Amino acid sequence: MRVLIPMLALFVSVLAEAQLMEPEGPLQRDEVRLQEFLFEITLWQLPESGADAPLHLPLVVDGPWSLVDPASLSIEVWSGTTLAERRTAEEFKKPDAVGELDVRVTMPSEGGWPMLVRLQGQAATYSSQFNETIADRIPWPVSWPSATGRFLKPQTLIESNDPAIMAAVEATVGTEPRDWGSPLAVAKRLIQASCAKWNTDGSHLLYGPNRTVRGLNVHGAVAGFNAGGGSTSDLVCLSVAVLRAAGIPARPVIALGAQDSEQKDALTVSGEFFLPEAGWIPFDPDVLRRRGVGSRELGQVWRGLGDCPHLDDLVPLFWTFGPDGGRDAYEAWAGWSWARMAPQAPFPLLVTTGEFRLGDKVLVTGQARLHSALNVRTSSKGRPKEPIISPWRATP
Repeated sequence: MRVLIPMLALFVSVLAEAQLMEPEGPLQRDEVRLQEFLFEITLWQLPESGADAPLHLPLVVDGPWSLVDPASLSIEVWSGTTLAERRTAEEFKKPDAVGELDVRVTMPSEGGWPMLVRLQGQAATYSSQFNETIADRIPWPVSWPSATGRFLKPQTLIESNDPAIMAAVEATVGTEPRDWGSPLAVAKRLIQASCAKWNTDGSHLLYGPNRTVRGLNVHGAVAGFNAGGGSTSDLVCLSVAVLRAAGIPARPVIALGAQDSEQKDALTVSGEFFLPEAGWIPFDPDVLRRRGVGSRELGQVWRGLGDCPHLDDLVPLFWTFGPDGGRDAYEAWAGWSWARMAPQAPFPLLVTTGEFRLGDKVLVTGQARLHSALNVRTSSKGRPKEPIISPWRATP
């Protein structure tokens, strides 16, 4: 027995870690499609600190609802019309335990303008099915998988340790959420409470002149909680924050595309929380809010939580609004970072047409020139004919 117990513990640990990338049990992948994707960043201004810092994109390449083909993945840096750097997946280290690839590229310190960073590749994306009856029987774990630790902690925009948010969680599910109900029931109740009285205030995107996308319109969980509303991105922040405050791993998902829409040139923000014996449960609080989740019974199936038939329309890119706590986010939240363009200026930077000044320094000149601009696109390539196995986890 003394030999079998450690072996059994190791076996359970391996199973728990495997769920970090693929769902199982009551949560399953359903339809799959192949999609080409493009994520371009156009930059018109060097940061005040110069170009010494690398541009950082913490990419989701082997997640529960998507799998990027390494052979298709490339990232290019252009300085005007000159290709300054091109890197492919084989030049990066393998993804971490949750399937995130740490991509960093060197930025030119001088040369032509604008600078352009182009990320492109092909991904398999999945929709999801969820059996809530079975999932509701799953008990709280003794401990969560170690790799979920970062998704339990407070971070910029997801202030799960804020006293007001912690008090709201306590008022909703008590001082000991584990005694209130199953982890699924607690998660649903907290998401429901976040959505119930939320007032949306417009687009979740930030725009510049000519409706050019700059990034995400997000102010965070505390700002949304105090205001009683905000953007759909803020609602995701609040939902993720209350889940973390209750001791459930959760994370935002910044993706290309849009659920329940044919729009392919958009960014979408949704969420995921971790459930033992199942994996990462996808949920879209804005979809749930619009479908009246505030008055729904917890025992009912909620389309948009776990059961997400349109999830395969999305290509997840990031699990963070800004890597490294956002301290190097350039000028707006968009999942990537380089260096703070103007550390003393308000963030995100205000954009007006014409000339933008910070003190005596001109940051932007010209009607259509922005600090940065995004161009995103997905294109469906149909359904694969054979099952897909992750090449990221293949033995060398």
